[in-house]
Amino acid sequence: MSLDRSHQNRLFEPCLPTPSETAGLTALSDANTFTAPLYNQCGVWYQGYKTNRAESLSSPMARSVFRDEIILLQEYLPHQIPHREAQLKKLELYFQNVAQSASKASQVVMITGPVGSGKTMLTKKLLFESLPRKAALYGNLVKVLHVNCRIDRSLQAILVKALKSLGQSYPTRGYSFEELLTALVEELRSNRTHLVIAFDEVDSLILSDPSALYTITRLREMAPGNQVLSSILISKTTDYLKKVDLSTLSSLQWNEIALDYYPPEQLADIITSRSEAFNDGCLDEDAIQFAADIAGQFGDARYALDLVYRAGKLADDAESPRVLPEHIRAAKASLPPQLRKEELAYLTTHQKLLLMAISTLLKKGDSTYVTIGEVEESYTALCESMNVAAYKHTQVWSDVNELSRKGIIETQLSGKGMRGRTTMIGLSLVSAKELMGELEKGVVASLRA
Repeated sequence: MSLDRSHQNRLFEPCLPTPSETAGLTALSDANTFTAPLYNQCGVWYQGYKTNRAESLSSPMARSVFRDEIILLQEYLPHQIPHREAQLKKLELYFQNVAQSASKASQVVMITGPVGSGKTMLTKKLLFESLPRKAALYGNLVKVLHVNCRIDRSLQAILVKALKSLGQSYPTRGYSFEELLTALVEELRSNRTHLVIAFDEVDSLILSDPSALYTITRLREMAPGNQVLSSILISKTTDYLKKVDLSTLSSLQWNEIALDYYPPEQLADIITSRSEAFNDGCLDEDAIQFAADIAGQFGDARYALDLVYRAGKLADDAESPRVLPEHIRAAKASLPPQLRKEELAYLTTHQKLLLMAISTLLKKGDSTYVTIGEVEESYTALCESMNVAAYKHTQVWSDVNELSRKGIIETQLSGKGMRGRTTMIGLSLVSAKELMGELEKGVVASLRA
């Protein structure tokens, strides 16, 4: 079965340093480490490759294809954002009143889109470039904070981080949420500052605490007549809104910027815009288009850039003067689509139960595919054993299609050797045993609890 753009939902596990390796790297002098924030501590550990500037400049090996590989890394904020200019302009318009009248305006904007569609990049272009600069032209002070809600998992932790960004030191414990919020508002008021907080992966925060969204949308009411807070809510979808009540939904301004997958031609433009990462002649148009065509199956700019980064590393390893198609093919082979464990958290309970049924059948039968009839029978029995009302065929079929769209399962019509035509279901991104293990740690434990 051919891959499709839905495979963008998988990322690839980075290869992290051991404590002893980290200690060794931190001993390097500042002259030998990269100057970008990602590299201040211990060089680079990115997708299994370790590099530092001393190695790249003084190694006796052949000349590297790279001029500045930082340009290809996820943390790099590019000057150009191909095919997202219109969305950035729209985002800037949403925050125009904040820039002009920071003490009188407050804004909440939602940015949605699949992995690698440019959500975080778009937000950072606004926060760290255009908005503070534009506000300064009007004599206003706008400060910004970007938080990842998978790391800062509570509003209290986010408020502590906000206070620290303003130069105020507060411990993570010992103060109530209300005390921290009051302290933040007073600090912003006293300094005539407007703070914009971007809540990246906000859905993980809301799913664990649905009341958090209500609090975020009501922050403006903490300072009536003297607005000091605005928010950007970043997520892959707006499905998390199903978890909140009507009063919370009514408080949203419903300003949304929805991003889509990048098609291959746009991915080629994105790779071209970052091609200055390579020395002249080391990444030609054919290589760029080849990489874009491969990444176009996923629609993920992050994957496309990682692909050419790895291809460049392989070219260096082979002491090749340029990136060849074979290096790109080998890079793709080193990046097999893998199921991100975090993706399971976004599935409904019944989708998880279906996956458990599929995994059980595949593991038990040691087969490549099982029929949808077998899956339904196993799923129904699993629901009964857990005292959960099983879905009927129509909803099961819908969930199977959704899991296939996400690339978590593969589906195909039965061929020769089977009577009639039926849907066959299999796994290709993860073993049935591994998937069962992950699901049992989550859905089974929660249902039994």
